Amino acid sequence: MCAVSGSNAASPAPKTERANLYILAHPEGATELDILRNAGLSSGRNYFTDLEREYNFTFAREKIPNSDGIGGHLKYSFSSLDIAEIIITAVNKSRIHRKLVKFTPEQTAELLKPIKHLLGS
Repeated sequence: MCAVSGSNAASPAPKTERANLYILAHPEGATELDILRNAGLSSGRNYFTDLEREYNFTFAREKIPNSDGIGGHLKYSFSSLDIAEIIITAVNKSRIHRKLVKFTPEQTAELLKPIKHLLGS
């Protein structure tokens, strides 16, 4: 299974799916720039707040100063298995919309490994 697309399919997953899978794989924190660079997207904006709005939870936010000393950016993180499961629900919703099957229990267990590792379970 491809860690970014979440499938073995040749066609890439939609942008939101790729961003959500990246967020899920990095519960210790990710920035909009991380998504831009690592999920193959031209923008990393709004993926965190879209999840928060749609599923009624809040990511932890850490303000990181820019290297030039002007302004900064936010690092979003989560430390809850419930939030990880919500993100998987969001990805599954997208997969169903694309007429793909939901993640199998084995795939879901694999996707939950980063948060379980973070939580020490």
